[in-house]
Amino acid sequence: LIAFSVIALGQNAYPQCTERTIKKLTKEGLNTFIFESAAFKPLSAFGNKKSTIEAAFSVYSQENYRVLNLCDGFSDLVEFNVYDTDRNLLYSNKQEKSMKHFDFIAKKSGDYTIEFRIPTADVRNPNPCVAFAIGYK
Repeated sequence: LIAFSVIALGQNAYPQCTERTIKKLTKEGLNTFIFESAAFKPLSAFGNKKSTIEAAFSVYSQENYRVLNLCDGFSDLVEFNVYDTDRNLLYSNKQEKSMKHFDFIAKKSGDYTIEFRIPTADVRNPNPCVAFAIGYK
């Protein structure tokens, strides 16, 4: 039901970027929302020069969704933006980077985009994790 351009992987992942950790964070973050899907990759899988990473997810009109930003291991909090099917910005945590989720009702069905603006990776963590999850009501 959900199509991702980010695919789960994890062999050489840093401990925060494991399926077990992502499942735990997803369960905590979704609260009363029903789990739809999650995706994660270590930042190194995207190449060291990436400062923006995008992923797509499908939604259905008039359904209530929660998008969770589960990125971890960076020197600063990760900014994330959510765009609708027409690439209109629905949400940005730019002003409040500590905000880790966004709840919305889809105005129309289609593929929405989540965009992560990646800060400089923390040198103590050789492989920070880019991750998100989607839930619905």
